[in-house]
Amino acid sequence: MEKKNNTTLNEQKTESPKEDSLLPIVEKGLTFHDSFFEDIRKHFETAIDQILDTWGEARPVRDLMSSYRRVRERNLQQENQVMAFSEDDQNHKVVLDVHDFKRGDVKVRVEDNQVVVEGEVEKEKDEFKSMKSFGRRFNFPGKVAMEGVTSAMSSDGVLTITASKIPQAA
Repeated sequence: MEKKNNTTLNEQKTESPKEDSLLPIVEKGLTFHDSFFEDIRKHFETAIDQILDTWGEARPVRDLMSSYRRVRERNLQQENQVMAFSEDDQNHKVVLDVHDFKRGDVKVRVEDNQVVVEGEVEKEKDEFKSMKSFGRRFNFPGKVAMEGVTSAMSSDGVLTITASKIPQAA
């Protein structure tokens, strides 16, 4: 049974990365087409809807991601970055839009019983240089097998982090 979890997952800003603790990011297909994302898709859509509502955008019939990305282009603030959480009997999952960053610009690692996600990209055009970055730190409720945390990124820039629960004694 899957349920949305907004209250027990804590998110914090991050500091500098430790290169030796980076997790591999497995490449996947499109978020709304690859079966890997099926169990978290509804939560992700709900998070997109909330951002579109905040900005007074109508929910499109056909292309939800394009509408969200147009809003995101106008305002890159952290609170406009789609993020969804879910859990089932075996796992906690965090899904985060990192479309503005290439796969190599995003780092995921486990540090001090937390999952840390960071992204940084620098662009140069003519004599102008710009940089954008983000950092998130997540604590999962209950006991989690931190050594088994995995991450996957869709081809359209949606990062999914999965942390397996350690079963509680009955």
